[in-house]
Amino acid sequence: MEAIKALLNELRRCEIINDYKVNFSYNDITLEETSMAFQKRLHRLYEDALLEIPFLSTEAKEGFVNIIDRYAESQRLFDVPDETILVSMNREIEAGNTNKSLRQERDFVKMICDCVSLQKYYLNEFAAAIGYTSTEQVVTATDETPVEETSIGNDNIISGVRGLAARLSCSIGTAQKIVNCGILKQRGIQYMVADNWKFDNKKLTKLLQEEPEILGLRTKK
Repeated sequence: MEAIKALLNELRRCEIINDYKVNFSYNDITLEETSMAFQKRLHRLYEDALLEIPFLSTEAKEGFVNIIDRYAESQRLFDVPDETILVSMNREIEAGNTNKSLRQERDFVKMICDCVSLQKYYLNEFAAAIGYTSTEQVVTATDETPVEETSIGNDNIISGVRGLAARLSCSIGTAQKIVNCGILKQRGIQYMVADNWKFDNKKLTKLLQEEPEILGLRTKK
């Protein structure tokens, strides 16, 4: 059960270091490494934990279910920057503030939000793998599941995986796979605000026009 314990311990950890605007890190992941390094770490721990699940007794599984509940509550209590801080920073930068330290702080806040979102995601995934469904379980669907259209706000921002699925005319499950693969994040289209994914619809439209096959599905351009 050591691999499971290692995963769960990482999922409940929230250690932020902002050392006089020089040393930025979240759970030992530096700003230079980005949240992608944290995702790789969590995914490796998650895969190791999955290998131990078939050997757990019913009693052990019940024990981990209780731990999952406690750790989900711990995640809700993480003392991390909220959406309003990130929005405020983005507005300052968009208004022409070229202060390097502000941009660095903004990038750090985004990284923290991304990392916390990853922790919540993998806790939900582990809960499902062990046979327990949390009330905050990540929504999944098969490729055949239809998704109703959702409107895009006046600020041209698509909100959440469900909104992305509606924009791409695909299932929520497929949209989640696109989010997880990191293509949209690499192109500056996907970013995190608090614990919600946001997508720049103008940049997405441009990407689909220039590289219509990049996401591996038929999309609205």
